[in-house]
Amino acid sequence: MESKVSGFLKEAMAPEIQNNLMAPALERTFPVHLPLITEINMAHVLMLTKKGIIDRNAASKLARAVIDLQAGGPSSFTLNPALEDSYFNYEARLIETVGPDVGGRVHIGRSRNDLKATLDRMRARKVALQVMADLLDLRSALVRQGRTYTSVIAPGYTHLQPAQPITFGYYLLGVAHGIERDYQRIADCYTRINKCPLGAAAIAGTSFPIDRKMTALALGFDGVAYHAQDAIATRDTIIELLSSCTLLSQTIGRMAQDFYVMTTYEFGTLSLPDSVAITSSIMPQKKNMAALEILKGRVAAMTGALVTALSAYKAVPYSHAQDGNMEGMRWTWDAFEEVVAMVPVATLVAERAEPAEERMLELVRGNFSTVTDLADTLVRETEMSFREAHHLVGRVVRIAIAEELKADQITGDLLDRAASETVGRKIGLPEPILKAALDPIKTMEAKTGSGGPSAADIATMADDLEANLREDAAVLARRKRQVEESNAVLVADFNELARQEDA
Repeated sequence: MESKVSGFLKEAMAPEIQNNLMAPALERTFPVHLPLITEINMAHVLMLTKKGIIDRNAASKLARAVIDLQAGGPSSFTLNPALEDSYFNYEARLIETVGPDVGGRVHIGRSRNDLKATLDRMRARKVALQVMADLLDLRSALVRQGRTYTSVIAPGYTHLQPAQPITFGYYLLGVAHGIERDYQRIADCYTRINKCPLGAAAIAGTSFPIDRKMTALALGFDGVAYHAQDAIATRDTIIELLSSCTLLSQTIGRMAQDFYVMTTYEFGTLSLPDSVAITSSIMPQKKNMAALEILKGRVAAMTGALVTALSAYKAVPYSHAQDGNMEGMRWTWDAFEEVVAMVPVATLVAERAEPAEERMLELVRGNFSTVTDLADTLVRETEMSFREAHHLVGRVVRIAIAEELKADQITGDLLDRAASETVGRKIGLPEPILKAALDPIKTMEAKTGSGGPSAADIATMADDLEANLREDAAVLARRKRQVEESNAVLVADFNELARQEDA
């Protein structure tokens, strides 16, 4: 039996390859590819017609057949793995519908290589637009909640040990800055994704007088991926998007990890509603933070997909190859689905998280996180070097812990005892100055202008984040409108072509 797709290959594809490699991939991808192949065919047929490469009668018949196949949907196709992939299955059905003379003309001036590269970029573009739109909501929620909780004192941690007092609003704005950078990476990547490979053909372009700019604009691209070999050689722009989305998932996962710890009984500094929890099948008191666990765990799936894509391109020839452009992307699309699902959940969590204000203040007053400011005060008030002050205050904390005192119970006498032991003299720091140095509110407000948790700095940061949000939202709206308007014109022009009667 000869090949179903080649006059050169004298043997049909082996059943083992059909059943184990081609069929699973075909079943998985065809429903996703069909609408994209349809759009690409619309743009290509219109261009071939306008350039006089195919006559209007053939083009009109092709247009009607393309519209009918799209209307029938994936279920109207009987997929055959002997035809290798989505496109050959589509083309075979098209030829069956309008005959080989007309149906065989749709592929003039292109290859599966540039068609698939275009299809992948359109698919990735849709992901990028969706993720960016959802990230605007997440960023907005974080800034809004940051303003709401500007004054809610919270313990800040490094190495998961008490560090310095912050506010819960300050923490949320920190996450907002991280998410903003994730957004910017994706937005920057979009400019490289949105270049059209169509017309690059297999590797070296085509001798037909096609107009690549015409098809690029019809499909909503910003322009043409001009170098034909480069256009079909890799999916680096898509891997770049995957990398950016993986970093995004890590930012979300780290916030989820913090919330996860904060909601434990032992910390008790944050609460989330029952609607984001699950329970135990045996322990009736359980409120398990399943949403946070899944947000954390999903980072692994993203990282695995990225490693697969990067590994697949190691030593792949700089041209089209199945191991790079197909197998390398195997888990990429699943990973994009995961990150698209993550962002709205992260937004919900950010919106519904409520800090336990009294518990947070209790921890800040008791965990010695204000004593860095005591060391700074000693430097200012006594002209002591910072290293001496650091050593002295460390001794103060050791004595306070031994005597079961909290930070706000440190006295001038205790400070002088420690000073006598470390620097050989008493300090005599006035009590009002000592108490101010250990007051979490005063210590935070004293840091104005350094990007810390003072009310003034939080307001400035929130204003800047909101200004960037508005600018990013405007750019995203223009990008979405460009794709939507191009598609509307494409569909209208193609339908008009389909309505034309044969001459």
